[in-house]
Amino acid sequence: MPRTFFSGFHIYMTIAAMATVAHINAHDFVPQNQGEKEANFDAFTGKISRNKVRLRLLPSLDALILTELDRDALLNVVGETNEFYAVKPLKDTKAYVYRTYILDGVVEGNHVNVRLEPALESPVIAQLNSGDRIDGNISALNSKWLEILPPQSTQFYVCKEYVEKVGGPSMIRDLERRSQEVDQKLKTAYIDSKKELKKNYPSIDWASIALKFNAIAQAYPDFPSQIARSEELLSEMQQAYLQKKLSYLEAKVTALNHQPISNESDFKSIEKAPQRDEAQVALEDLDASNSDNSEELAWDSVFDTSAMSTKMGMWVPQEQNLYNEWIAQNEDATPHQYYQQQAVEQIRLHGLIEPYARVVRNKPGDFLLVHQISNLPIAYLYSTKVNLQEKVGQEVTLYGVKRGNNNFAFPAYYILSAE
Repeated sequence: MPRTFFSGFHIYMTIAAMATVAHINAHDFVPQNQGEKEANFDAFTGKISRNKVRLRLLPSLDALILTELDRDALLNVVGETNEFYAVKPLKDTKAYVYRTYILDGVVEGNHVNVRLEPALESPVIAQLNSGDRIDGNISALNSKWLEILPPQSTQFYVCKEYVEKVGGPSMIRDLERRSQEVDQKLKTAYIDSKKELKKNYPSIDWASIALKFNAIAQAYPDFPSQIARSEELLSEMQQAYLQKKLSYLEAKVTALNHQPISNESDFKSIEKAPQRDEAQVALEDLDASNSDNSEELAWDSVFDTSAMSTKMGMWVPQEQNLYNEWIAQNEDATPHQYYQQQAVEQIRLHGLIEPYARVVRNKPGDFLLVHQISNLPIAYLYSTKVNLQEKVGQEVTLYGVKRGNNNFAFPAYYILSAE
Protein backbone atom coordinates (compact mmCIF):
# COMPACT_ATOMS: atom_id res chain seq x y z
CA MET A 1 0.00 0.00 0.00
CA PRO A 2 1.47 3.39 -0.94
CA ARG A 3 2.90 5.46 1.87
CA THR A 4 0.63 8.38 0.96
CA PHE A 5 -2.43 6.26 1.80
CA PHE A 6 -1.17 5.59 5.35
CA SER A 7 -0.40 9.27 5.78
CA GLY A 8 -3.89 10.27 4.65
CA PHE A 9 -5.51 7.61 6.85
CA HIS A 10 -3.46 8.79 9.84
CA ILE A 11 -4.58 12.37 9.27
CA TYR A 12 -8.21 11.25 8.96
CA MET A 13 -8.11 9.30 12.26
CA THR A 14 -6.38 12.18 13.99
CA ILE A 15 -9.10 14.61 12.89
CA ALA A 16 -11.83 12.16 13.97
CA ALA A 17 -10.22 11.73 17.38
CA MET A 18 -9.96 15.48 17.81
CA ALA A 19 -13.62 15.89 16.88
CA THR A 20 -14.63 13.33 19.50
CA VAL A 21 -12.88 15.18 22.30
CA ALA A 22 -13.29 18.69 20.92
CA HIS A 23 -15.72 19.76 23.63
CA ILE A 24 -13.74 18.26 26.52
CA ASN A 25 -11.84 21.15 28.04
CA ALA A 26 -8.57 20.59 29.84
CA HIS A 27 -10.12 21.59 33.16
CA ASP A 28 -13.15 19.28 32.84
CA PHE A 29 -13.51 16.52 35.38
CA VAL A 30 -15.65 13.77 33.95
CA PRO A 31 -17.53 11.97 36.79
CA GLN A 32 -16.67 8.29 36.83
CA ASN A 33 -18.91 5.31 37.55
CA GLN A 34 -21.96 7.45 38.22
CA GLY A 35 -25.11 5.40 38.36
CA GLU A 36 -23.42 2.29 39.75
CA LYS A 37 -25.12 1.76 43.09
CA GLU A 38 -23.07 0.31 45.89
CA ALA A 39 -23.80 -3.37 46.35
CA ASN A 40 -25.04 -3.00 49.93
CA PHE A 41 -26.83 0.33 49.58
CA ASP A 42 -30.62 0.46 49.60
CA ALA A 43 -32.01 3.46 47.77
CA PHE A 44 -34.51 5.62 49.68
CA THR A 45 -36.49 8.84 49.60
CA GLY A 46 -34.79 11.62 51.54
CA LYS A 47 -36.01 14.97 52.82
CA ILE A 48 -33.78 18.00 53.46
CA SER A 49 -33.86 18.93 57.14
CA ARG A 50 -32.79 22.60 56.98
CA ASN A 51 -32.60 25.55 54.60
CA LYS A 52 -29.79 26.40 52.18
CA VAL A 53 -28.32 22.90 51.98
CA ARG A 54 -25.84 22.73 49.11
CA LEU A 55 -26.19 20.30 46.24
CA ARG A 56 -22.73 19.62 44.76
CA LEU A 57 -21.32 18.22 41.56
CA LEU A 58 -18.91 15.89 43.39
CA PRO A 59 -18.73 14.38 46.89
CA SER A 60 -16.42 17.03 48.31
CA LEU A 61 -16.80 20.26 50.27
CA ASP A 62 -14.58 21.87 47.63
CA ALA A 63 -16.78 20.71 44.74
CA LEU A 64 -18.87 23.03 42.61
CA ILE A 65 -22.18 24.08 44.22
CA LEU A 66 -25.03 23.49 41.79
CA THR A 67 -27.85 24.93 43.89
CA GLU A 68 -29.10 25.36 47.46
CA LEU A 69 -31.98 23.23 48.69
CA ASP A 70 -34.69 24.43 51.06
CA ARG A 71 -36.13 22.53 53.99
CA ASP A 72 -38.48 19.68 52.98
CA ALA A 73 -37.01 19.33 49.47
CA LEU A 74 -37.29 15.69 48.36
CA LEU A 75 -34.40 13.63 46.99
CA ASN A 76 -34.00 10.22 45.40
CA VAL A 77 -30.96 8.89 47.29
CA VAL A 78 -29.16 6.12 45.38
CA GLY A 79 -25.72 5.79 46.96
CA GLU A 80 -23.18 7.15 49.42
CA THR A 81 -19.56 8.22 49.36
CA ASN A 82 -17.89 9.02 52.66
CA GLU A 83 -19.93 11.87 54.22
CA PHE A 84 -22.10 12.40 51.14
CA TYR A 85 -25.21 10.83 49.67
CA ALA A 86 -25.40 10.39 45.90
CA VAL A 87 -28.77 11.61 44.64
CA LYS A 88 -30.61 11.69 41.35
CA PRO A 89 -31.02 15.09 39.64
CA LEU A 90 -33.91 17.23 40.80
CA LYS A 91 -37.12 17.02 38.81
CA ASP A 92 -36.59 20.21 36.75
CA THR A 93 -32.89 19.71 36.02
CA LYS A 94 -31.95 20.29 32.37
CA ALA A 95 -28.91 18.96 30.52
CA TYR A 96 -27.26 19.85 27.24
CA VAL A 97 -25.25 18.02 24.56
CA TYR A 98 -23.44 19.39 21.50
CA ARG A 99 -25.54 18.81 18.35
CA THR A 100 -22.53 17.81 16.22
CA TYR A 101 -22.46 14.40 17.91
CA ILE A 102 -26.16 13.63 17.53
CA LEU A 103 -27.68 12.24 14.34
CA ASP A 104 -31.40 11.38 14.25
CA GLY A 105 -31.50 11.05 18.04
CA VAL A 106 -28.49 8.70 18.17
CA VAL A 107 -25.08 9.57 19.66
CA GLU A 108 -22.23 9.44 17.11
CA GLY A 109 -19.04 9.18 19.15
CA ASN A 110 -17.74 8.03 22.52
CA HIS A 111 -17.33 10.02 25.72
CA VAL A 112 -19.61 12.80 24.51
CA ASN A 113 -20.01 15.25 27.36
CA VAL A 114 -23.38 16.19 28.85
CA ARG A 115 -23.31 19.60 30.51
CA LEU A 116 -25.45 21.70 32.84
CA GLU A 117 -25.57 24.67 30.46
CA PRO A 118 -25.25 25.00 26.66
CA ALA A 119 -21.65 26.20 26.83
CA LEU A 120 -18.23 24.54 26.72
CA GLU A 121 -17.36 26.16 30.06
CA SER A 122 -20.29 24.52 31.83
CA PRO A 123 -19.66 21.56 34.20
CA VAL A 124 -19.84 18.02 32.82
CA ILE A 125 -22.45 15.91 34.61
CA ALA A 126 -22.32 12.71 32.52
CA GLN A 127 -21.07 11.19 29.24
CA LEU A 128 -22.78 9.41 26.37
CA ASN A 129 -21.36 6.78 24.03
CA SER A 130 -21.91 5.75 20.43
CA GLY A 131 -25.34 4.26 19.88
CA ASP A 132 -27.02 5.86 22.94
CA ARG A 133 -30.43 7.21 22.05
CA ILE A 134 -31.63 10.60 23.30
CA ASP A 135 -34.72 12.74 22.92
CA GLY A 136 -33.95 16.45 22.84
CA ASN A 137 -34.88 19.86 21.49
CA ILE A 138 -32.70 22.61 20.12
CA SER A 139 -31.79 24.90 23.02
CA ALA A 140 -33.39 28.33 22.99
CA LEU A 141 -30.21 29.63 24.63
CA ASN A 142 -27.77 28.31 22.05
CA SER A 143 -28.87 26.64 18.81
CA LYS A 144 -25.67 24.57 18.61
CA TRP A 145 -26.84 22.50 21.60
CA LEU A 146 -29.67 20.10 22.32
CA GLU A 147 -31.61 20.31 25.57
CA ILE A 148 -32.17 16.82 27.00
CA LEU A 149 -33.10 15.06 30.22
CA PRO A 150 -30.09 14.17 32.39
CA PRO A 151 -28.87 10.63 31.59
CA GLN A 152 -29.72 7.86 34.06
CA SER A 153 -26.08 7.78 35.15
CA THR A 154 -26.21 11.39 36.42
CA GLN A 155 -25.71 11.85 40.15
CA PHE A 156 -25.18 14.83 42.42
CA TYR A 157 -24.15 14.95 46.08
CA VAL A 158 -25.39 16.32 49.38
CA CYS A 159 -24.04 16.03 52.94
CA LYS A 160 -25.57 13.12 54.81
CA GLU A 161 -26.23 15.06 58.01
CA TYR A 162 -28.85 17.25 56.29
CA VAL A 163 -30.87 14.39 54.78
CA GLU A 164 -33.65 12.58 56.66
CA LYS A 165 -34.85 9.19 55.45
CA VAL A 166 -38.64 9.28 55.04
CA GLY A 167 -39.40 6.16 53.02
CA GLY A 168 -38.52 3.78 50.21
CA PRO A 169 -37.38 4.83 46.75
CA SER A 170 -40.92 4.91 45.35
CA MET A 171 -42.22 7.20 48.10
CA ILE A 172 -40.80 10.30 46.44
CA ARG A 173 -43.45 10.10 43.71
CA ASP A 174 -46.28 10.09 46.26
CA LEU A 175 -44.73 12.95 48.23
CA GLU A 176 -44.18 15.03 45.10
CA ARG A 177 -47.80 14.47 44.12
CA ARG A 178 -49.00 15.56 47.57
CA SER A 179 -46.67 18.55 47.52
CA GLN A 180 -48.16 19.71 44.22
CA GLU A 181 -51.61 19.05 45.62
CA VAL A 182 -51.12 21.21 48.71
CA ASP A 183 -49.56 24.00 46.61
CA GLN A 184 -52.62 24.02 44.37
CA LYS A 185 -54.98 24.10 47.37
CA LEU A 186 -53.07 27.02 48.86
CA LYS A 187 -53.33 28.87 45.57
CA THR A 188 -57.06 28.19 45.35
CA ALA A 189 -57.67 29.22 48.97
CA TYR A 190 -55.76 32.47 48.40
CA ILE A 191 -57.69 33.37 45.23
CA ASP A 192 -61.07 32.52 46.81
CA SER A 193 -60.23 34.55 49.92
CA LYS A 194 -59.23 37.61 47.90
CA LYS A 195 -62.57 37.43 46.07
CA GLU A 196 -64.46 37.11 49.37
CA LEU A 197 -62.68 40.13 50.86
CA LYS A 198 -63.77 42.31 47.94
CA LYS A 199 -67.33 42.15 49.29
CA ASN A 200 -68.77 44.71 51.70
CA TYR A 201 -67.79 43.94 55.29
CA PRO A 202 -71.22 42.66 56.49
CA SER A 203 -71.31 40.21 53.55
CA ILE A 204 -67.85 38.71 54.12
CA ASP A 205 -67.91 35.10 55.32
CA TRP A 206 -64.75 35.08 57.43
CA ALA A 207 -65.41 31.60 58.78
CA SER A 208 -65.19 30.11 55.29
CA ILE A 209 -61.86 31.85 54.67
CA ALA A 210 -60.34 30.58 57.91
CA LEU A 211 -61.75 27.08 57.31
CA LYS A 212 -59.98 26.73 53.94
CA PHE A 213 -56.52 27.49 55.35
CA ASN A 214 -57.01 25.55 58.59
CA ALA A 215 -58.18 22.50 56.61
CA ILE A 216 -54.94 22.56 54.60
CA ALA A 217 -52.86 22.61 57.79
CA GLN A 218 -54.81 19.65 59.19
CA ALA A 219 -54.70 17.57 55.99
CA TYR A 220 -50.96 17.96 55.28
CA PRO A 221 -49.07 17.75 58.60
CA ASP A 222 -46.11 16.17 56.79
CA PHE A 223 -45.44 19.41 54.88
CA PRO A 224 -44.39 21.96 57.54
CA SER A 225 -43.18 24.52 54.98
CA GLN A 226 -46.56 24.61 53.28
CA ILE A 227 -48.32 24.72 56.65
CA ALA A 228 -46.20 27.75 57.58
CA ARG A 229 -47.13 29.34 54.26
CA SER A 230 -50.79 28.63 54.96
CA GLU A 231 -50.50 30.41 58.31
CA GLU A 232 -48.81 33.39 56.65
CA LEU A 233 -51.56 33.68 54.04
CA LEU A 234 -54.28 33.34 56.69
CA SER A 235 -52.62 36.13 58.70
CA GLU A 236 -52.52 38.29 55.56
CA MET A 237 -56.21 37.67 54.94
CA GLN A 238 -56.97 38.41 58.59
CA GLN A 239 -55.23 41.77 58.37
CA ALA A 240 -57.22 42.67 55.26
CA TYR A 241 -60.44 41.58 57.00
CA LEU A 242 -59.54 43.65 60.07
CA GLN A 243 -59.01 46.75 57.92
CA LYS A 244 -62.38 46.16 56.29
CA LYS A 245 -64.00 45.92 59.71
CA LEU A 246 -62.26 49.08 60.96
CA SER A 247 -63.34 51.05 57.91
CA TYR A 248 -66.90 49.82 58.28
CA LEU A 249 -67.15 50.61 62.00
CA GLU A 250 -65.52 54.01 61.62
CA ALA A 251 -67.87 54.94 58.77
CA LYS A 252 -70.84 53.79 60.83
CA VAL A 253 -69.82 55.85 63.89
CA THR A 254 -69.11 58.89 61.71
CA ALA A 255 -72.54 58.64 60.11
CA LEU A 256 -74.22 58.47 63.52
CA ASN A 257 -72.33 61.52 64.76
CA HIS A 258 -73.27 63.57 61.70
CA GLN A 259 -77.03 63.06 61.77
CA PRO A 260 -78.89 66.40 61.29
CA ILE A 261 -80.60 68.12 64.25
CA SER A 262 -84.26 67.27 63.87
CA ASN A 263 -86.22 69.05 66.64
CA GLU A 264 -86.22 72.00 69.01
CA SER A 265 -85.01 70.00 72.02
CA ASP A 266 -81.80 69.26 70.16
CA PHE A 267 -81.11 73.00 69.88
CA LYS A 268 -81.53 73.47 73.64
CA SER A 269 -78.63 71.07 74.31
CA ILE A 270 -76.20 73.29 72.35
CA GLU A 271 -74.59 75.98 74.49
CA LYS A 272 -73.06 79.06 72.91
CA ALA A 273 -69.42 79.78 73.68
CA PRO A 274 -69.00 82.75 76.09
CA GLN A 275 -67.97 85.97 74.36
CA ARG A 276 -64.84 87.82 75.50
CA ASP A 277 -64.50 91.58 75.25
CA GLU A 278 -61.52 93.21 73.55
CA ALA A 279 -59.81 94.16 76.84
CA GLN A 280 -59.91 90.56 78.06
CA VAL A 281 -58.44 89.32 74.78
CA ALA A 282 -55.62 91.87 74.96
CA LEU A 283 -54.74 90.88 78.54
CA GLU A 284 -54.70 87.17 77.66
CA ASP A 285 -52.48 87.81 74.63
CA LEU A 286 -50.07 89.79 76.81
CA ASP A 287 -49.92 87.02 79.40
CA ALA A 288 -49.28 84.49 76.66
CA SER A 289 -46.42 86.49 75.14
CA ASN A 290 -44.74 86.92 78.53
CA SER A 291 -44.95 83.20 79.25
CA ASP A 292 -43.77 81.95 75.86
CA ASN A 293 -40.13 81.52 76.84
CA SER A 294 -40.85 79.89 80.18
CA GLU A 295 -43.33 77.44 78.58
CA GLU A 296 -40.83 76.50 75.88
CA LEU A 297 -38.23 75.80 78.55
CA ALA A 298 -40.75 73.77 80.54
CA TRP A 299 -41.74 71.69 77.52
CA ASP A 300 -38.12 71.11 76.58
CA SER A 301 -37.57 69.63 80.01
CA VAL A 302 -40.47 67.20 79.46
CA PHE A 303 -39.84 66.23 75.84
CA ASP A 304 -36.50 65.65 74.22
CA THR A 305 -37.64 66.39 70.67
CA SER A 306 -34.21 65.51 69.28
CA ALA A 307 -34.74 61.90 70.41
CA MET A 308 -38.26 61.61 68.99
CA SER A 309 -39.23 59.88 65.80
CA THR A 310 -41.18 61.90 63.23
CA LYS A 311 -44.44 60.27 64.27
CA MET A 312 -43.83 61.03 67.95
CA GLY A 313 -43.03 64.69 67.26
CA MET A 314 -46.29 65.19 65.36
CA TRP A 315 -48.25 64.64 68.57
CA VAL A 316 -46.43 67.29 70.67
CA PRO A 317 -48.81 70.15 69.65
CA GLN A 318 -51.83 68.09 70.70
CA GLU A 319 -50.26 67.37 74.08
CA GLN A 320 -49.48 71.07 74.54
CA ASN A 321 -53.11 71.95 73.79
CA LEU A 322 -54.30 69.44 76.39
CA TYR A 323 -51.87 70.89 78.90
CA ASN A 324 -53.12 74.43 78.18
CA GLU A 325 -56.67 73.29 78.87
CA TRP A 326 -55.54 71.72 82.13
CA ILE A 327 -53.49 74.73 83.25
CA ALA A 328 -56.59 76.90 83.05
CA GLN A 329 -57.87 74.97 86.07
CA ASN A 330 -54.47 74.54 87.74
CA GLU A 331 -52.68 77.89 87.80
CA ASP A 332 -48.92 78.03 88.24
CA ALA A 333 -48.61 74.31 87.50
CA THR A 334 -45.88 72.92 85.21
CA PRO A 335 -45.91 70.30 82.44
CA HIS A 336 -44.10 67.94 84.81
CA GLN A 337 -46.96 68.25 87.31
CA TYR A 338 -49.45 67.71 84.48
CA TYR A 339 -47.93 64.36 83.56
CA GLN A 340 -47.59 63.42 87.23
CA GLN A 341 -51.35 63.88 87.48
CA GLN A 342 -51.78 61.88 84.26
CA ALA A 343 -49.78 59.00 85.76
CA VAL A 344 -52.25 58.82 88.64
CA GLU A 345 -55.04 58.20 86.11
CA GLN A 346 -53.15 55.72 83.92
CA ILE A 347 -54.41 52.20 83.21
CA ARG A 348 -52.62 49.03 82.19
CA LEU A 349 -52.99 47.85 78.56
CA HIS A 350 -51.81 44.56 77.08
CA GLY A 351 -51.74 43.21 73.53
CA LEU A 352 -49.92 43.30 70.19
CA ILE A 353 -48.76 46.54 68.56
CA GLU A 354 -49.66 47.06 64.90
CA PRO A 355 -49.27 50.16 62.73
CA TYR A 356 -52.43 52.07 61.86
CA ALA A 357 -51.44 53.02 58.34
CA ARG A 358 -54.72 54.42 57.02
CA VAL A 359 -54.42 57.95 55.67
CA VAL A 360 -57.39 59.72 57.27
CA ARG A 361 -57.97 63.08 58.88
CA ASN A 362 -58.04 63.41 62.66
CA LYS A 363 -57.00 59.82 63.27
CA PRO A 364 -56.67 59.21 67.01
CA GLY A 365 -53.34 57.37 66.86
CA ASP A 366 -50.53 55.98 64.71
CA PHE A 367 -50.83 52.46 66.11
CA LEU A 368 -53.39 49.84 67.07
CA LEU A 369 -53.38 47.69 70.17
CA VAL A 370 -54.69 44.27 69.09
CA HIS A 371 -55.86 41.34 71.22
CA GLN A 372 -53.21 38.62 70.98
CA ILE A 373 -55.74 35.77 70.65
CA SER A 374 -58.74 37.15 68.74
CA ASN A 375 -56.54 39.56 66.75
CA LEU A 376 -59.28 42.18 67.07
CA PRO A 377 -58.42 45.82 67.86
CA ILE A 378 -58.58 47.14 71.41
CA ALA A 379 -57.51 50.77 71.06
CA TYR A 380 -55.68 53.44 69.06
CA LEU A 381 -52.34 54.55 70.49
CA TYR A 382 -49.88 57.39 70.23
CA SER A 383 -47.04 58.67 72.40
CA THR A 384 -44.38 61.33 72.69
CA LYS A 385 -42.59 59.37 75.39
CA VAL A 386 -42.42 55.80 74.05
CA ASN A 387 -41.30 54.91 70.52
CA LEU A 388 -44.12 52.51 69.64
CA GLN A 389 -42.66 51.88 66.18
CA GLU A 390 -39.91 49.82 67.81
CA LYS A 391 -42.56 47.57 69.38
CA VAL A 392 -44.57 46.77 66.24
CA GLY A 393 -45.35 43.06 66.06
CA GLN A 394 -44.53 42.54 69.75
CA GLU A 395 -46.77 41.55 72.63
CA VAL A 396 -46.38 44.38 75.15
CA THR A 397 -47.69 45.79 78.40
CA LEU A 398 -48.27 49.54 78.27
CA TYR A 399 -49.47 52.23 80.68
CA GLY A 400 -51.56 55.03 79.25
CA VAL A 401 -54.27 57.61 79.78
CA LYS A 402 -57.40 58.01 77.74
CA ARG A 403 -57.55 60.58 74.95
CA GLY A 404 -60.31 61.72 72.62
CA ASN A 405 -60.88 59.25 69.79
CA ASN A 406 -62.48 61.79 67.39
CA ASN A 407 -65.53 59.53 67.05
CA PHE A 408 -63.52 56.63 65.65
CA ALA A 409 -64.51 53.04 66.36
CA PHE A 410 -62.30 52.33 69.39
CA PRO A 411 -60.94 54.25 72.40
CA ALA A 412 -57.64 56.11 72.15
CA TYR A 413 -54.78 56.25 74.64
CA TYR A 414 -51.65 58.32 75.14
CA ILE A 415 -48.85 55.98 76.28
CA LEU A 416 -46.81 57.15 79.25
CA SER A 417 -44.55 54.10 79.64
CA ALA A 418 -44.01 50.50 78.62
CA GLU A 419 -42.73 47.45 80.43
